[in-house]
Amino acid sequence: LAAPARKELWIAQAGQGATRNGVPLHAGNRTMLPGARVPADQLPRAARDLVTVAKPNSIALRMAMVAADEADLVATVRWGNEWDVAAAALIAQEAGAIVTDALGDPLAFNRPQPVAFGLLCAAPGIHAAAAARLAPRAKEILGKA
Repeated sequence: LAAPARKELWIAQAGQGATRNGVPLHAGNRTMLPGARVPADQLPRAARDLVTVAKPNSIALRMAMVAADEADLVATVRWGNEWDVAAAALIAQEAGAIVTDALGDPLAFNRPQPVAFGLLCAAPGIHAAAAARLAPRAKEILGKA
């Protein structure tokens, strides 16, 4: 994942960890969802117990923030293309974060239809709580409520 304007190069290889500009990355160890840092302009009412941090204009860079312990979670509830998040998903996972779709299911890549509904990238200690909060909203949007 290259961010030339920020002079950052994020690299990961399965089973080999992740780095930013050669420095090893480690997702945070947060265990409580309230107070979690989220790169967002604003949060929905149901998420007012979270804290906003600066939001880059790239879902991949927001995921990389979780890998670097600069954010605790990133969540979306919209359809997206796998190529927009594939590299960042590996970076985040190699740094110890958990990355799933909006329903909490593992992401699958290289499918005939390369899209997924939503994304949840979080520090491991809060992923389950974040998924429990996000999944009902995702199901409602998908008409599965």
